[in-house]
Amino acid sequence: MTSKPTATSFAVLGLLAVQPWSAYELVAQSRRSLHWFWPRSEAHLYAELKRLVERGHAEAEVVEGGRRQRTRYTITSLGREALQGWLRTEPAPPTLEIEGMLRMLLGDQGSVEDLRAALESTAHQVRAVRTEGRALVEDLLATGGSFPQRLHLVAPLVTFYSEFNNLLLRWCEDTLAEVETWPDTQDIGLTPRGTERLEQVVADQEL
Repeated sequence: MTSKPTATSFAVLGLLAVQPWSAYELVAQSRRSLHWFWPRSEAHLYAELKRLVERGHAEAEVVEGGRRQRTRYTITSLGREALQGWLRTEPAPPTLEIEGMLRMLLGDQGSVEDLRAALESTAHQVRAVRTEGRALVEDLLATGGSFPQRLHLVAPLVTFYSEFNNLLLRWCEDTLAEVETWPDTQDIGLTPRGTERLEQVVADQEL
């Protein structure tokens, strides 16, 4: 029995709704789109394509391509109906998964040096992502990308992701500055900077 479709199922189905893809092409396109806010491994995407075919939501056709054959996937009418039905449902609540923050939560089980290294690594990763993302955005502005007719959908996503990365980088830098003042990671309690941060949270909620 085929498993119940997930949000990832519909993410892949949505790419197929744009145009047919080979598995390789779809994975490459996902790196330019889904990867930024719905990251999934290549193996996961390949497996999802097969499940879509099993459900009748996509068709697989072997086509000649250069020196070897490849399989091209196309959405079916049943798949479009399923996708449109899913788009009418309520989205799941937002989630956040950042290992650097997990290291912060568990920081009192390690040293100040460990925590500092985790925060510095997270900041470095964010800077690398921003550099990669900027190159993609510059390409969109210069060429329109692969699907210029869909940029009205892409631009708000790009804006959010950029603002999120800027926020995360500021958080890393601000938290690093505070951690530098800690003699240890245990039994410090609420610091003056921590009080400022929590009071800002309350103030923001009043806006």
